Amino acid sequence: MRFTMLWLVAGIALLGAAVIFFYEPDVLEEAVGGEMEGEPVTMGMALLMAGMAAVPLAFAVAALFVPGRANAITNLVGGVALGVFGLFSIGSELGGGVFHAHLVLAACAAAVAWTIAAMSVVALRRHSLEEAPPGSLKLEFTATAHA
Repeated sequence: MRFTMLWLVAGIALLGAAVIFFYEPDVLEEAVGGEMEGEPVTMGMALLMAGMAAVPLAFAVAALFVPGRANAITNLVGGVALGVFGLFSIGSELGGGVFHAHLVLAACAAAVAWTIAAMSVVALRRHSLEEAPPGSLKLEFTATAHA
């Protein structure tokens, strides 16, 4: 359930970033005119905008229904992919020399994605210890206090 909630937060942050993007000066007028940031609006661009919301929501659903170790692997792959995409997007926007307001929510989504990836590594380690085959070496660390 933790992963599902984090994926929903990432999806909502990306949707918020898209909404804030369209409220920036002259962006909506350009989009209605068939152009965004100097590029013609294409079906691929529309699918990319829809995918920014659909992908985190799909991972949220997968986090509910994919069991155990496969769930941790799915979340790790999705978290790293969304985190790298977020860092690339932020870097390319900041590389232009202009700070846009929607970058704050995009950075939030990227941070949530990296949190998901980190929690997935922890879950993978936990599942590998729990599902060790019989007779295999399993290391357990315990701490004891001596008075």
